[in-house]
Amino acid sequence: MYDDKIIDIITEILNIGMGEAANSLSKLVNTHILIKVPDVRVMQLADIHKYISDELDASGVYMSQIFTGYAKGKAILFYPKDCSVSLLNSLCGQTDKISDLTEVEIATLNEIGNMVIGSCMAEIANVLKSKISFEFPEVTVETSGKYFQNMLKDLGKSDMVIIVKNVMCIKETDIQGYFFVMLSFEDVNHILDDLRKKMN
Repeated sequence: MYDDKIIDIITEILNIGMGEAANSLSKLVNTHILIKVPDVRVMQLADIHKYISDELDASGVYMSQIFTGYAKGKAILFYPKDCSVSLLNSLCGQTDKISDLTEVEIATLNEIGNMVIGSCMAEIANVLKSKISFEFPEVTVETSGKYFQNMLKDLGKSDMVIIVKNVMCIKETDIQGYFFVMLSFEDVNHILDDLRKKMN
């Protein structure tokens, strides 16, 4: 349904967005940061449960934003528990666990989510010469792994997911993250069709 060419186009666009986010974060924390996108997938929401169970432990830190405009849906940047600790250690100093984050750590995660989600979605909108607006970001710490299952129940109209596996490199530490863009079937096809037209 989604050929390799269109996946390559999405990967290239998101790499640009991640690069912009990495530059902004580098300036914010005065440390060189690189974000790489090794894998992009487009799948139906019904298949995401298996992907999560096969790919990762769903407990960790979720940074989410609802967006509207050219397309509407929800974007989520997720770092598994161990990666969340590594991320915060790299940026905020010693952190042993994610169950009792400080205000500074939550603010840092909010800024990371805002920059990564905003930069990636803005780059898609820029390529398509369209506008996307965002609500305020929200940080959720999940230790039971139920966040994603509960969230899926609330997204009845979002039946497709773009999944972007990414690696943030900070101070020689590679931190694995996942970027989920949840959209309706119609919006996903609308975006992909417009991207094909732009790239032809």
